[in-house]
Amino acid sequence: MQRQRIEHEPAYVLHTRPFGDTSLLLEVFTPQHGRCGLIAKGARAPKSRKRALLQVLQPLLLSWRTSGELGTLTAVEAASAPITLTGENLFCAWYANELLMKLLPRGAAHANLFIAYSTLLPRLPDDAEAGLRAFECALLDELGLGLGLDTEIEPAGHYVYVGSYGLRPAMPNEPGSCAGTSLIALRDDAPYTPEARQEVRLLLRSVLRGLLGGRALESAQLLRELRAMPAAAAKP
Repeated sequence: MQRQRIEHEPAYVLHTRPFGDTSLLLEVFTPQHGRCGLIAKGARAPKSRKRALLQVLQPLLLSWRTSGELGTLTAVEAASAPITLTGENLFCAWYANELLMKLLPRGAAHANLFIAYSTLLPRLPDDAEAGLRAFECALLDELGLGLGLDTEIEPAGHYVYVGSYGLRPAMPNEPGSCAGTSLIALRDDAPYTPEARQEVRLLLRSVLRGLLGGRALESAQLLRELRAMPAAAAKP
């Protein structure tokens, strides 16, 4: 593989884990190089300046050199202030990170999806549900398995999703069917009724579950457990 030097690429850290005695293995997401694995040498050392920056939710500018499957980080700087999320919103961000890690191959450019991810994070405190649905749609579009929301959708109709074919008309009581009004709200990123929220959530969950091939999402399970906790027990 030809060696490259990448300079000042916008990026987000998706996940980190220890590597060797003092280094970190990073999974990062960038617009021009997609998902990348990078070694941050010495980032866990007591006096390392990199460690404080290499955090999830911190917009970054990264420089690295490629050397096989993993690159070696050469420089890191903050692109802007970190995004502060807590509680369920933080789990939602972890959920988006897990989807990127499990469904994106390494090394492919994903400029539009990077914009969708960058838009999602600051949106989570205001409307996590709609933000996640928009991000999931962008991810499916990027993978070539979009719902086909650009086709004509009748508000009074019902539709089901059929693999790479996209949406097809369905009977109202057909399993997995979704109302046209719900799909239009999803397409236009418009306010949802409670029924529409439920329908599009189940639709996208079904499509993503098929792509994951039975692989569980830890963040989704943790979020369900958090929501199931009694209010008193959930308080710190």
